[in-house]
Amino acid sequence: MKIFILFLFFIKNIVCFSQDEGSKILCNYIKLKSISGNEKPAAQYIEGVCKQMGFNITVFSDSDSSYNFCASLLPLQKKLPSILFINHIDVVPAEDSANWNKTPFSGTISNDTIYGRGAIDMKGLAVMQLMALKKIKQSTNVDSLKNNIIILFLSGEETGGINGAAKIIKPQLLQQLNPLVVLGEGGGGLTNIIPNKPNELCFFISNAEKKSIWLKLEAKVKTNGHGSVHSNKTAHKILLKAINKIENTEERIVIDKSTKQTFKQLGSIMGGFKGFIIKHINWWIFKPLRKKIFNSNEALKVLVTNSYQLTQIQNPEKGAINQVAQSAVAYYDCRLLPNKSEKPLLLKLMFRILDPRIKLTILDESPSAEPSKLNVHYYNLKKAVQTVFPTAKVVPVLFPATTDNSYFRSVDVPSFGLLPFQLSKSMVESVHATNEKLPIKALNDGINVYIDFLKKYYTP
Repeated sequence: MKIFILFLFFIKNIVCFSQDEGSKILCNYIKLKSISGNEKPAAQYIEGVCKQMGFNITVFSDSDSSYNFCASLLPLQKKLPSILFINHIDVVPAEDSANWNKTPFSGTISNDTIYGRGAIDMKGLAVMQLMALKKIKQSTNVDSLKNNIIILFLSGEETGGINGAAKIIKPQLLQQLNPLVVLGEGGGGLTNIIPNKPNELCFFISNAEKKSIWLKLEAKVKTNGHGSVHSNKTAHKILLKAINKIENTEERIVIDKSTKQTFKQLGSIMGGFKGFIIKHINWWIFKPLRKKIFNSNEALKVLVTNSYQLTQIQNPEKGAINQVAQSAVAYYDCRLLPNKSEKPLLLKLMFRILDPRIKLTILDESPSAEPSKLNVHYYNLKKAVQTVFPTAKVVPVLFPATTDNSYFRSVDVPSFGLLPFQLSKSMVESVHATNEKLPIKALNDGINVYIDFLKKYYTP
C-alpha cells in the first residue's frame, strides 16, 4: 500500500513537472480570486513572476482596488518609444459556482485545458504576453533595442476602468510609457462566421469599440398608497410606458469608414453575389436591402446600430404586495457606435420619449474614442496571426463591448484588440459565465503569435 501511495505521489510530481511554464503560471494566477476591488494579492503574485524573469517593474498605484504596474524589457527611465501590451488583473464574480464542472478558482487542468475564472478574460492573455516577452529577452541583445516592450497590468477593467486605465492615461504616466501602439483584448479566431463558408477561420482584430453609457431612469409620483385605490399614474406605469417606447424605437443604421473596411473584407471572403452586396453594402443601390440583411444577422447588425439593453427594474423601497410604490427605477446599458455625434443623439432620443416625471441620470460612461487607423502595427499583427494560422483570414472590426483599449484611443494612441488564438463556441460562451476555460494549445498559440509580432521589431 505504501509503495502504491509513493507511486501515485511520484506520478503526480511528474505530471506537475511536465506542465509547461506558462500553464503553471496561469493556474496559480487563476487561484488568486481577484474579483474587481480585490486585485492586489493577484497583482503581487504576477509582479513577483515578472521580477523572477528579470523584467523592470514600475508600480503606478498600490491599493487593494487599484494596483497598477508594468513590467518592461528596458527601464522606463530610458524614455524609449514602446510596444505596450495591456491586460487586466480583475475578474468578474463566479456566483453560480455550483454549476461549474471545476471549482471557479481552482486553476485546474483537465484534458489539456485550463479551467477557472479569468482563463480567457484575461489572465490567460497576460500570461501569453509575459511568456512572449521572456522569449524576446532570451533571444535579443536588449541593450541595442531602439524600442521598449512593456506589459501593463491594470485594475478595474470589469467595472469601467476608473481604477486602472483611466489613471494611466494621465499625461505624466503616459509619457513614462511612451506607447507607439497598444495591444489589448478584443476579437479572436472564429469559424462559423462566414454564412457560406462555415469552416473558414477568421481572426477579428478590433480597431474600434462601442462607447458604453449606463443610464438610470427613475420615476417618482405621489399617489395613493393602497393597492385597492386604482390609478393610471403610478410610478410603475409611467416607467413601463417609457421602457416600452425605448424598446420599440427603430434602430438607426450607420455605416462609417471603419465599418466599410470590415464589410469590404467580409464580402471578399464570402465571394459570390451575396459577398458582392456585403462588400458594397454602403452603395445607395443596396439601401433597400440593408435593413433586411442586418435584421437577419445579429453579428452584422451590432456593427452598424446602437443598442439599449434594459438590465434591471427595481423599487428603491420594499413594501407589501398591497402597497403602491412611490418610485420605480430602471437601468439601461447603452452601447453606442464610436462617433462623436452618438451620445447627443442618444440623450435627444431619451428626452424626447421619456415622461418629464422621469429623472434621467448618467451613472457611468467610457471615454469617447475614434477608431484607430490600420497602420503598420495592425499589419504586423495580421502577419503574425497568419504565420501561426496560415489559412486564416484577418479582418478589422468594431468590438461590440468596451475595454481598456478605448482609454488609450481617447488620447490618440493607436490601439488594437485581439485574442491571438482560436475560440470554440463553448470557449466564447464560458466568458463571464460558467466553466471558463482555455486549452493549453490556445495558450501556446497565443504566445507564438505575440513572439512573431515582436520579431518584426527586433532582430535576435
